[in-house]
Amino acid sequence: MQDILKEYGPALITVIAILALIALVVFLIGSDTGSVVGEAFSNLIKGFFDNSTKSLAPAIKP
Repeated sequence: MQDILKEYGPALITVIAILALIALVVFLIGSDTGSVVGEAFSNLIKGFFDNSTKSLAPAIKP
């Protein structure tokens, strides 16, 4: 057991840290209607695509 921890310890710590960061992001963002950050991010992405569509509309017309 000690050999396994000595060899794979740093990799296990890295995996646990990445999983903790993912869990923190999911907790903070949540769903679109469940949290302020998630709703703001959703509105930001929607606004970006709406504005890009409006700015490209004259170039797309035949």
